[in-house]
Amino acid sequence: MFRHLTNALHHTTYSAISPADPKNSAAGKTVVISGGAGGIGYGIAQGFSAAGAANVVILARRQDALDEAAKRLTDENTEAHRETKVWPYLLDIKDSEATNGIFSAVRQRLNDDGSGENDIDILVANAAVLTVGKTALDFEIEAYRDAFDTNVIGNLNLVRAFLAPEADAIPLTNLKGETKITRRLSQINRTKIVLDVSTSAWLADISGQAPYAASKLAFTRALRALHSELSQLDTTPIRIHSFHPGVVWTPGTSKLVDEGSDLVPWDDVSLPSHFAVWLASSAAAFTNGRFVMSNWDVEELTAKQADFENDPAFCSITLKF
Repeated sequence: MFRHLTNALHHTTYSAISPADPKNSAAGKTVVISGGAGGIGYGIAQGFSAAGAANVVILARRQDALDEAAKRLTDENTEAHRETKVWPYLLDIKDSEATNGIFSAVRQRLNDDGSGENDIDILVANAAVLTVGKTALDFEIEAYRDAFDTNVIGNLNLVRAFLAPEADAIPLTNLKGETKITRRLSQINRTKIVLDVSTSAWLADISGQAPYAASKLAFTRALRALHSELSQLDTTPIRIHSFHPGVVWTPGTSKLVDEGSDLVPWDDVSLPSHFAVWLASSAAAFTNGRFVMSNWDVEELTAKQADFENDPAFCSITLKF
């Protein structure tokens, strides 16, 4: 289907990405995860809890699923003697006003001491609409619109709310030479990280996934543009990482193939859950602005750090001859 960057390929967690490794610690961090009530999103919530995050904020559209997930994760953390707090919020990410309100509420909660210095550290853009099952022309236009409304617009709502404190400082000079008026950010001693749970579907010619593949690629490409703009900031380090989570059986993937089918090499949910934790660590900073796969061995990836640093097109969405 496509060639891999590393020789070793993983289908479940392993020691280098383990949240129990102090190098992958998320101690003191606040993490917001969309689609956090089930599947890969819930697994990532578990991963950051195990990595010692201070607060794990899970967002979901259904109240019953949200309540159940919050209770289960809280019980797991209590049983493991973790101090991680679980904050559940009901949200449809397509609603920009509601999204801004949730992020404002989280920030207010983080600063209930009146300091105003605390902020969300990590955003995991995981929620998605998986629209599959027809040819590119047989899909109704509404199916494309629904996919783009969530997978692009909804996820952009999350990123805009997450980076609201920094947005006015991001510089821009357009092709007409017009320059955006910006404000200068004071030095902030934190790194903010966007984790884009993307897909490899846009890399492969798989029938029946046109709305999903196109919309997921569009959001990942939008983040590539944002990364380029953010790279001009020198006061606030903001990292963006896009990654394929692997092929994990979830209610969403059940639309494609039955659980237990041998048509695909299934991955355990622990793989993307812990790979996300590794991506948020300082060790993965060299993959900032790039697209990687959770199946790739991180030690082999680290050995290729010079390729990432010397070639801006390495592991990026581009046309290269």
